[in-house]
Amino acid sequence: MTQETMLYVVRHGQTMFNLLDRAQGWADSPLTPAGEEAAAQLGLGLSRSGVVFSAAWSSDSGRARDTGRILLDHMGQQALPLHTDRRLREWCLGDMEGLPNRQFLSSLLGWDGRPISIRELNARLPEAVESIHTHLDSTGMSESYDTLRARLLEGLSSIARETAGQGGGNVLVVSHALSIKLLIHLLCPDRMEEAAMLHNASVCRFRFADDGFQALELNDTRYLDGSAVPAR
Repeated sequence: MTQETMLYVVRHGQTMFNLLDRAQGWADSPLTPAGEEAAAQLGLGLSRSGVVFSAAWSSDSGRARDTGRILLDHMGQQALPLHTDRRLREWCLGDMEGLPNRQFLSSLLGWDGRPISIRELNARLPEAVESIHTHLDSTGMSESYDTLRARLLEGLSSIARETAGQGGGNVLVVSHALSIKLLIHLLCPDRMEEAAMLHNASVCRFRFADDGFQALELNDTRYLDGSAVPAR
C-alpha cells in the first residue's frame, strides 16, 4: 500500500563554528559535544513519537552526515543507509567563510546598495545570496540566486519523488540553516517568521503529494524535550 511522503528536514547539530559565532557555509567544522547530544536526543524523540524513516539523506558536509548518523543510531535504525547529496549543502559564503558572523552580516548589501540589517535578512534572502555572489566572493565558488534556488528545489524534489515512487513514507533530510530558510522562503513565504532563528537540530516537516509540498511544523524543537505528539 502506498503511503504519503513526509519529509523531516533537520538542521544539523551545533558545531564548533556555531559555538564561536563564525560564518559557516561550504567550510565545515565538527559537531560539539552539545551538538552530538542534541542529535541523539532528536533521534530518541522521533522514535518515541513513532517516526520510522524509510529513507535518509544529508548534505555532503561532515556536520550534516554526523548529525544524521547519530540521529538514526538513536532511533534504532543503524542499518538504514544515509545517502548524501551535495544539493542539500549550505550556501557558499565565499570570502566570508570562517569569519565572525557580525562581520559577515554587516557586509551584506541589498539590490539598492544599502546594507541588509540582521532584522531584514529573512525577508531579503535573495538579495543576500546575490550580495555574496557579486561582492563577497573572490573564489568563484559561490552561486547566484537562480543557481542556488534551483539546486535546493531540485534536491528536495528529487528526494521526495524518489521516495514517493518507492511507496512513500517518512524521509530524513539533514541540511543547514540558510538553505532551509531559503526553502521555507520558496515553499511557504508567509511563514518566514517561524524560522527567524532556526535552531540547531530543529525539524521542519513537509508533506509531499501531487508534485507539491505542504509545510506542516517549522523550526520544531519539541522532539528534543520529549513534548512532541505522535506524528500524523
